[in-house]
Amino acid sequence: MGTPRGSFVAESPKTEVQLRVTPSEMKFFDALAGKVYRLPITVHNLGRRNKKIRFVEPTKPQFKLMLTNLYKELTCGLQTTAMVEYHPDKDEDTFDQLLIVVGNKTIVVPLIGLIPSCDLEIESVVDFGTLVSNSKLHSKEITISNHGTVPGMFNVEYRGHLPILIFPTCGAVKPESSMTIKVDFCADQPRVVNEVANVRLQGRPDKHLNIKAHVVQQIIELLNLSDEKKLECIHFGSVFFGTSKIEHGLLYNNSPEPINWVAVMQNDCVGEELGGNIQQRTDFALNNLTYLNKIKAIDTTTIVYCVPNEGILLPHQKIVVAFCFRPKLIADCKMDVDPLHRQDYALFLRFETVGSKDGFLGDDDSKTIRSDQFQKVELALTGSGVPVLLHFHSGKFFKFQPCFMGERSEVVCIVQNQSEFLPVTYHFPKTAHFKIDPNRGKINEGCIQSVICSFIPHQIGTFKLKQVLEIVGPVADENLQTTSMKPFYYINLNFKSICKPFTKKIVMKVNPGISPLISNPTGQFVAKDLLKYKDCGSVAMLQSTRTHLHDHQSNEKSMKGALIALPNDRAASLRPGEYHKQFRTIFTKIPRSDYIDPDFEYTEFEKIERRLHRSYYSNHIKYLRHMRLEKEAASRKCMYSDDPVDMDMLPASGLKSPLLSQVEIQKEWSSLESLIKTHRLLCTRELASKERVSLERKILKRPKSNPATPKEKLDCSIILTPKQIHQVIVGPSVLNFGNICVNSTNTHPLHLINMLSIHILIKLDINFEELQKTKIFSYVIPPTSSTHIPIIFETSTIGKFWRSFSFTVNNIPSGHILVTAEVLPVKLELSSDEIVLRPRGFLVKTCFWGTVRLYNHQNKSAQFGWQPVNSVNGIAFSIRPAKGIIEAYSSLECEITWQPGFTSPERGKFILHVIDGNTLTLQCIANVGNTTVTFLEPRILFNNSPQGLTTWKKAILHNIGQNHAFFKVCDESLLSTINIIPPQGIIPFGGITVLHISCTPTVAEKFDTKAKVAIHCANTIDLRIGGSGEMADVEIKPTVFNFSGTFVGATHIIPFVITNRGATRATVEFDLKDFSEFSMNFKDKSGRFTNPDDPRMYFLELEKKSLLECGIAFSPKEH
Repeated sequence: MGTPRGSFVAESPKTEVQLRVTPSEMKFFDALAGKVYRLPITVHNLGRRNKKIRFVEPTKPQFKLMLTNLYKELTCGLQTTAMVEYHPDKDEDTFDQLLIVVGNKTIVVPLIGLIPSCDLEIESVVDFGTLVSNSKLHSKEITISNHGTVPGMFNVEYRGHLPILIFPTCGAVKPESSMTIKVDFCADQPRVVNEVANVRLQGRPDKHLNIKAHVVQQIIELLNLSDEKKLECIHFGSVFFGTSKIEHGLLYNNSPEPINWVAVMQNDCVGEELGGNIQQRTDFALNNLTYLNKIKAIDTTTIVYCVPNEGILLPHQKIVVAFCFRPKLIADCKMDVDPLHRQDYALFLRFETVGSKDGFLGDDDSKTIRSDQFQKVELALTGSGVPVLLHFHSGKFFKFQPCFMGERSEVVCIVQNQSEFLPVTYHFPKTAHFKIDPNRGKINEGCIQSVICSFIPHQIGTFKLKQVLEIVGPVADENLQTTSMKPFYYINLNFKSICKPFTKKIVMKVNPGISPLISNPTGQFVAKDLLKYKDCGSVAMLQSTRTHLHDHQSNEKSMKGALIALPNDRAASLRPGEYHKQFRTIFTKIPRSDYIDPDFEYTEFEKIERRLHRSYYSNHIKYLRHMRLEKEAASRKCMYSDDPVDMDMLPASGLKSPLLSQVEIQKEWSSLESLIKTHRLLCTRELASKERVSLERKILKRPKSNPATPKEKLDCSIILTPKQIHQVIVGPSVLNFGNICVNSTNTHPLHLINMLSIHILIKLDINFEELQKTKIFSYVIPPTSSTHIPIIFETSTIGKFWRSFSFTVNNIPSGHILVTAEVLPVKLELSSDEIVLRPRGFLVKTCFWGTVRLYNHQNKSAQFGWQPVNSVNGIAFSIRPAKGIIEAYSSLECEITWQPGFTSPERGKFILHVIDGNTLTLQCIANVGNTTVTFLEPRILFNNSPQGLTTWKKAILHNIGQNHAFFKVCDESLLSTINIIPPQGIIPFGGITVLHISCTPTVAEKFDTKAKVAIHCANTIDLRIGGSGEMADVEIKPTVFNFSGTFVGATHIIPFVITNRGATRATVEFDLKDFSEFSMNFKDKSGRFTNPDDPRMYFLELEKKSLLECGIAFSPKEH
């Protein structure tokens, strides 16, 4: 128990009172009845003078000031402390006040006694931040804390229409603890969320829980590389067949979440143009439909490339995407290549996110959900492929004039570029004996270029060859992101010429004394024009030890390692030599004089430096070779390290590689082709075809939950790219169970389609209990096959349901599935909440009936029961069946019957109780209608009715109306001696009803009365009843019976006569219950007048003026 910190409290200004009271408010927390609690209060004098204070005790007896003297005098700067005691007598809050009087001023200190209570506190804001509208469920948790000492109740209610779920919505928080509340929000569409949920906390005023979120579109955008504006179309323009043109764009993830994306080429879409010549006349095109169909069948993914065409974009990341246009010439065998072979293309490329989807067969942008349209961006690509059109005026065959070796023959070639769209860059590669000038150049559109072709023979003979003319243009590199100028088109020119032989006479002349650079062995003569062809003399060196020509002497030592010089190399031998090299003559093998010029000789330092350089480069090459060999050995070791058995064999030691079979070679080529196809785009036509094939190959049995075979394990361990994941369909993206019944089991199919050529492992990450009955959450799907799995949903919580779960393909997150449902309680519906019953048929008691139908529009059977509501006049309506079960999506007809009668209520009510469901009310109304009833005889007479006996008469009611009539006899006006039965009843329309009237007069007098008969929905009719009562006059002779001398066991009968002398009938009774020896004997009517219940009682009825002979029998018995 604690109190808040005190502060200066006074009613008057501080400058006048200058007292500090601590605490300013005294609170006794968690106070229980029967216990005592104490708190101190301190008064401090802050003034410069002494103060006289007086304490005034609280008025309520629960508070008591523990002071013996209520008057205190405080010196300047001192303080005094008093104790306040609180002893509650009830468990309720108590309020009072303690007064402190200083002069004419009063300080009030509130006294508060509080019973134990809860102190609940909740966070006021739930902020989801910025989310992407991808129908994914986001969850936040808030805490409700109870700082009190008793449990506290809370209730959270959200009445909005947004997909917000709060759980739990109510509960109790234990003292000194907290409870977590989960708030789920489904980001289904872009919006700014600022919702309010009402929170009721026990002991506190109502609060508001603000739920905030900013939901944005998951937008993927394509921007221009230069100004980053929206890029909608790329115009490649005209491109030669065989060349490439590359444009760039920026792919931008304008959302706060990363996305997997893939580029897909769209086929058969509106506005598509595949290779047609839009400048061609229609009649010409119609005459060559075969060629047009051939163009239409072209694979567009070989025309346009996108690099990269798949990947992952981080939030707000931009990447550069290259678009490569590579048109291919599709020639017509019937026609030469001419300008009519221009092929125009208008293609559409779509960038879209990878995730759950419904499939590709019904892929239509018009049916795309608006929120999904921002997850796709379309780019139009236009371009034209044109052929190379070079025209040679003199043809492609060139014949040169014959000439001698060393001479030349020229031909002028005029080349015209007939293309109207692009210039042509050409190059003539070198060819022996021929020369082209210029050998490379550029010819603009429609221009002419003169080229001089020269024949320069270097040998004698006839020359026929093909000169290749290379057309150079931008050709895409292997990465398809850059281009290089390479030959892409070749034209062969045929050259022909002859080189004639000729004899040249060499004139020898005497050497005038000055030795030339080159001379014959004698040095006397030299060719006249030899210098024209030789710049320097040849130097030849041979191993002299290997020659044995003209061996004059045998000198093994001189032959070792010697070099020789040809006889004609004197001039060349006069060069700087090296001291370690020896030269010998070719014939005599004697040492050759070798002159070393000191001006050109290497110094010792230079020689050492050369050796160091040579050693440095030699060591570097050896080091590189050593590292390469170590790397190869390490790779071989890694290759064979997985072998579990060590057989002490060196890898590949002495083994020869086996020859590849044709099948293996095809596999090698297929792997190479697959590597080439990595840059190929996906296209909608191919995806739809693969999906169609996969749908035809359905998995009949339940798929495996885990890979079993080595092939399956290998396939399921492959890391898939976004392009491959895009070919796996897991959908639909929204599992909408619709309106379902609580605690009902519901099934929705989830389609799994694998369009890849490998096995895949799909895992569903479901962590909420509503789908746990699905049980199996991983599936191995074979290549190019499909199946569907039942997702089982069951919940016990009523309300809207939004949850999502993610799935992985080969352990790679690949998307999520949204599960939605509207969970409703068990509910029945009535065909009508009011039914009016009218007479049907002639059977009076069952003519009022009707039917009402109960409908069960939900997916669970409903058990019901009817409860009639009792009214003041009772219950006249009945229904059957009174209880039962209605199966799901069926109905049941119930029959309502009204029991007709005068007092039967015409209105009734039934309450329909549905077990664990709703309650309905059925109003029932009986429409009786008006009628007319009369008596056939309006007067009934009871003349001479015996006194004490009952006389019966009949009265007939006739219904002359069109409806059944209901009557009731009003007995208020009848004499007590008259009774009419039945007192109420039914008269069918057109029929009659008999009333039985009895009269039992008690006195002998005349009477006259009226019987009133009330007709339902008609007037009351009267029946006159009159008559007179007569007293009975009965005589018995003899009046005395003497049974004398009757033996025991014998019977003695004495006859007598009973005579009715009156004017009305009479009844005579004999009571012999106390006389067991006597009995009555009636002549010819023995036992007729005995009472079955009491055989000792005898009675008989005598008509007026009649008699009856009787006898009394005496049968004594021995006692």
